[in-house]
Amino acid sequence: MNRQQRRAAEKQSHKKNNIGLSDVLSDAIALHKEGHLVEAEENYRALLKLMPKQPDACHYLGLLLHQKGRSAEGIELIKQALDILPTYTDAQNNLGNIYKEMGELDKAAICYRNVLEFAPDYAPALNNLGIVMQKQGDYDEAVAILNKATELSPDNFDFFQNLGNAYQKQGDFLQSVKAFHKSIALQPYQEDAYKNLWRAYYQAMEFDEALGVLQQWLSFEPENPIALHTLAAHTGEGVIPERASDSYIQQTFDKFAGSFDQVLMNLEYRAPELVSMAVSHVYKASKNLKVLDAGCGTGLCGPLLRPYSASLIGIDLSQKMLDKATGRLVYDNLIEAELVSYLEQNCSSFNLIVSADTLVYFGDLRPFVHAVKNALLPSGHVVFTLEKMDNGKNYRLNHHGRYSHSQDYLETVVNEAGLTLCDVEDVILRKEAGEPVSGLLVTAKH
Repeated sequence: MNRQQRRAAEKQSHKKNNIGLSDVLSDAIALHKEGHLVEAEENYRALLKLMPKQPDACHYLGLLLHQKGRSAEGIELIKQALDILPTYTDAQNNLGNIYKEMGELDKAAICYRNVLEFAPDYAPALNNLGIVMQKQGDYDEAVAILNKATELSPDNFDFFQNLGNAYQKQGDFLQSVKAFHKSIALQPYQEDAYKNLWRAYYQAMEFDEALGVLQQWLSFEPENPIALHTLAAHTGEGVIPERASDSYIQQTFDKFAGSFDQVLMNLEYRAPELVSMAVSHVYKASKNLKVLDAGCGTGLCGPLLRPYSASLIGIDLSQKMLDKATGRLVYDNLIEAELVSYLEQNCSSFNLIVSADTLVYFGDLRPFVHAVKNALLPSGHVVFTLEKMDNGKNYRLNHHGRYSHSQDYLETVVNEAGLTLCDVEDVILRKEAGEPVSGLLVTAKH
């Protein structure tokens, strides 16, 4: 083989290798989009082993690690992608998105402004910067930036939703409603815009218009679980559902997973701290308990329960919340399951069951309490929180979609199940619209 033939063969081999690596990246991205995070991560890492400076693999693996709750590692990988390719617009924008979800708004704004320095009409960065400005309380700048984003992308329904939210924060009800209606006109079959429009009318005490939004939504999607639950919460008429449906929980919290921790921090959320305090009163120094975190979400209770646990299991209906909990590296097992069914199937399995801010999506507590009795070992304990209802009997579904319970009802249900009520404490769970939310911190024993 002469020199020219060797060069041709080398060129062809290089081309085949590039095609092969491109296929690995495409497969990884497809797995990632389908939610197969373990397999996608393996493919990204295999590609980076062969090509450590492949910017797309660094970028997408960084996003995946953030989804799994390992945000610090994800940030470093995306920064590597930007070191390799400084003009990588999507990577810079997504780095801002991670900082935004983590509540590091100043860093997020820097990322978005970096994008806009070399791409001033890059609408996604304008949209995200507008969201950050809103979160920081600069509503006038948020409205101005988001208006520019909608001018550049007049067919993007998400941008109009964000504009509507900014107008609502600014106090401009008329413009807020117009923006939400525009979003719905662009994309009729979307939950968030209908719910945001309903909330705008509701907060403005335009109750007939708010009801009309729900009816319009249900005319498109008569079985939509979020619309049905919101309608029941809005009207308070007819048969109140005994609990939020599984599909309502899954859809709501899958969407909420990315920003869950930061949103709750902003609300001065105290449920994990409160249940941990109650556990410390019962088990002062134990480290050998079989513990279930029932409705674990992103795992905020996990680090607080680990010191008591020989084994620590978390269950939740939202897989995306569980993906976040995985990154905390404190659970022995994380399971996607419906709470009551899981408890019924695991007889005499736990010394301690904890449920922080999960039962606010249950009206009738009887199925849960009876299932707890089944799943606890003798002398085992359950600790949970409820939102407190001062007036009325039993429970109520509130307009925000969560249930509150009376203390008398709680005591009746616990006694009927054959558990011993050890303690019920009045607590503040968080703030909502700047006002404290009253709750009950409950400890009961098998």
